Amino acid sequence: MQRSAEYLTVAGLFLLMAVLVLLLSSPEDIFSSLVVIDVSKTHKTGYEMLVTTLFDFKKREELSSLPKEIANMSARDIDITASEAKMGALVKRMYSRGNESVLFMLLSSQNMSEFHDLTICYGGSWNITENRVMEIQAQRLGEAGYSSIHVNRFIVQRGNLEMVVLYWFMWDGGIVRTDKNFMLIQVATPVEGDREKAVALTSEYTREFFLRMYKPVAKSHVIGQQMADSYGILGYGIDALALLVPLLMIFNSKIQRR
Repeated sequence: MQRSAEYLTVAGLFLLMAVLVLLLSSPEDIFSSLVVIDVSKTHKTGYEMLVTTLFDFKKREELSSLPKEIANMSARDIDITASEAKMGALVKRMYSRGNESVLFMLLSSQNMSEFHDLTICYGGSWNITENRVMEIQAQRLGEAGYSSIHVNRFIVQRGNLEMVVLYWFMWDGGIVRTDKNFMLIQVATPVEGDREKAVALTSEYTREFFLRMYKPVAKSHVIGQQMADSYGILGYGIDALALLVPLLMIFNSKIQRR
């Protein structure tokens, strides 16, 4: 009898966690295939965006279908080196237009065995002269659209070579986000005399990539609040009942003893 009560208590704890996640999540968190985009891989920032994507970036067979032309630049695939493969590189392309070029790389943390923070990667052999978050103006896409996007921006230098590097992080699975299940997209171009021209080129490519690959999603109220908004007192009662059932299961042994 005591063991049955213990099993019921454990089941109640799991049920309570499930109910809390349900009531405190928006429908988009649970029922949509969302991708989170942010400038930090360790914590949520005010620049976080929720989007849906045209491609599953974690499926290699779909990555080959990524557009070969973005921002009027045509792409050619570049061989991924052994060290880049160890860092999780899945796609490496050079997008070119005349004498302008942008290097695109996509890396997956699920495949990474030797991934380092980019400040460490570039800090080893490059001199990082600028490291900040950059805002890029983008057209609005419908009611749930965005007027601007934010990415990390590096200016790195090694001898006479200088590069502009933009990058951001992605997580799929809606509310599921850790520092180990992300994907990283990096866009880079060399500075050839005019740094602002290089910044403008990477910004143009990034803007077009966002508009081509991502569709913004507006997040509604959490489910618990929506129940109350839709059904008033009855909605609050449903929320309370959903919480009461697992609580009764958890404290069933104490109730039985009494």
